[in-house]
Amino acid sequence: MLIICIFLCNSCSSKKNILYIQEANELINYTNNFETYQLRVDDIIKIDVGVEIPESSILLNKDQNTVLNSSTKESIVLNGYLIDTEGNIEYPSIGKIYAKGKTIVELKKHISLLLKSNKIFNSPTVDIKLLNASFTVLGDVARAGNYDFLKNNMNILEAIGIAGDLKITGDRKNVKVIRNNDGEKVVHNIDLTNTSFLESDLYQILPGDIIIVNPNSTEVKRAGIIGNSGTLLSLLSFILSSIIVISNNN
Repeated sequence: MLIICIFLCNSCSSKKNILYIQEANELINYTNNFETYQLRVDDIIKIDVGVEIPESSILLNKDQNTVLNSSTKESIVLNGYLIDTEGNIEYPSIGKIYAKGKTIVELKKHISLLLKSNKIFNSPTVDIKLLNASFTVLGDVARAGNYDFLKNNMNILEAIGIAGDLKITGDRKNVKVIRNNDGEKVVHNIDLTNTSFLESDLYQILPGDIIIVNPNSTEVKRAGIIGNSGTLLSLLSFILSSIIVISNNN
């Protein structure tokens, strides 16, 4: 019985390992400067050009040329512009446009100026959306997977919420975020129980981020001993019963 009690006590997780942002103070304003995403090779963007006579822009707005104008993600991506390995997109009436490293706002201005300087349109309105923005959540969450998003400023709490939240056994003190930094993969650690992450660069989720939630130490130990608590308790019960039977026979 003593062994069982010790096991049960070690299996319990305290509130300090489970609750999010524990020392949050309502009198403190937590600010975060969201980073402006810079386009990369293999990004797919949708470019819409608005003019006074919509019919005149039909050659530039790809989805208007589709017979079956479906709103599914697959059809939208097929009608987008892929940034090639050299950082360019192939745009009608203009040709190659260098997009790599530019922000959405910068590329909007650039295309608008090109349309004007090439005397295609006098006062076009250019709208651009990133179609393949996604993040991946792996590990001890309710619904691990890859998720698309169109929101400009996605944060890590929203991303975890989309994945169904961490399981009770997930390690909230050491969530890992793998981020692409100028072509290199960098691994960062986040403590979701501490408010410090609210003001860090890791609060914002960028396209391509991978979030990994490992099980907490209690869960790892439990899995390493036998496999699960039910199996261990059954084994301990059997051993205890055997000792009692042997003692009675003696």
